[in-house]
Amino acid sequence: MTSEVQAVPDLVQEQLERSRERVTRHAGRAIHWREWQGESGKCVPLVALHGGHGSWLHWLRNVDALGQSYRVLLPDMPGFGASDDFDELPQRDPARLDLLVQGLCLGIGELLGDEPFHLIGFSFGGLIAGLVAQRMPRIRTLTLLGSAGHGFRRASEVPMRNWREFEGKEREAVLRENLEAFMLANPADETACWIHAQSCALTRFYSKSYSRKALLDDALAGVSAPVFMLWGENDVTAEPVKAAEYLAQNRPEREWMIVPSAGHWVQYDAAPTVNVLLVYWLSQH
Repeated sequence: MTSEVQAVPDLVQEQLERSRERVTRHAGRAIHWREWQGESGKCVPLVALHGGHGSWLHWLRNVDALGQSYRVLLPDMPGFGASDDFDELPQRDPARLDLLVQGLCLGIGELLGDEPFHLIGFSFGGLIAGLVAQRMPRIRTLTLLGSAGHGFRRASEVPMRNWREFEGKEREAVLRENLEAFMLANPADETACWIHAQSCALTRFYSKSYSRKALLDDALAGVSAPVFMLWGENDVTAEPVKAAEYLAQNRPEREWMIVPSAGHWVQYDAAPTVNVLLVYWLSQH
């Protein structure tokens, strides 16, 4: 995954070299995964799903912390990143969502067999993680970061500029502007800008129509595993406390926290804090 304008950032290159590429197939389409085996012998598996307009790179600043204790598997979901799209179906065909979830469930089964695993999802990937968890009851835990699918109004409707209408430096500037307005509470560094530009260019799955619907609550009704939910304090895609309280429903196995001074891409924006929270919470389950 390279850019015509910028070289691959050092941290991205390091993680590409440390990981192993795996490929699973569903409906004739390839799903690409990056795998880190972990540092302490036979590790419990952990699968993390990226957001819309994303790829495995949404977890770039978290994989080292998680990889110390877990076997980490990060897919590019179908229609994103290096994975194939279901391009025989119209862009807004409802069947696409089911095919995506099926493909991930079958891929997890192929890579992990019947082994229980931790499941994490960010943004659109949070909704998908809920749907995967509903079909795969052997999950150990479910963690949702800035999850979509809650159905509540957004904290603010950020106007997004169409980066495809620009070229060169102007395109880079528009992508950075969108990234800082929608994804981050803090200024975007060059690595975040590179990830966002690559991910946008390789996104073919239209996730927005699903992310805005109230689909997650029904999915969670079929999940008995412990659930942990995190939102950035300044996440523009939700009113974090309202969404968290609604999805938690005062159930003791559903915990939530708000991360101060962080935006929607909370695991990048506040990586040190989120890494500590994730590692601690997962270690308790």
